[in-house]
Parts: sequence; C-alpha cells; structure tokens
Amino acid sequence: MELLPWVHNIVSNFKRWILDAFHGVSAKHLQSYLDGYCYRFNRQGQRTDLFRRVLNRCVRFTEPLTYAQLIAS
Repeated sequence: MELLPWVHNIVSNFKRWILDAFHGVSAKHLQSYLDGYCYRFNRQGQRTDLFRRVLNRCVRFTEPLTYAQLIAS
C-alpha cells in the first residue's frame, strides 16, 4: 500500500519529463529515455554537481578525439 503512491509519482513525473523535454518518445528509444530518467532520479539530491560529474566521466571513460575526427562529423 505504501509503495503504490511512490510508483504513481515516479511514473507521472517520467511522463511529464518526456512531454516537456522531448514532446513524445518512440518505442525504439524508450529504454534510453528510461535510463536517462533513472540516472537523473537517482541523483536528484546531487544536481549542483551534475556538470562536473558528467564531464569527469567523459574524460575518464572515453577515448580522446583528434581534431580531424572532431571536424569530420
């Protein structure tokens, strides 16, 4: 009984976020939208540091690009 209001809030917040940010979704990309929402939901108390943490993960876990690769896309 106590779990259902939380489920309702999470689902309704997800639907509102989708409509506000993307104006709808396709079934093909639904999992990516859910992953992004879960990431944001699980870190909602840490939003002040979000940019630094995302930048840190980009630097640590991706290969560097050359200038030629950057301008080719």
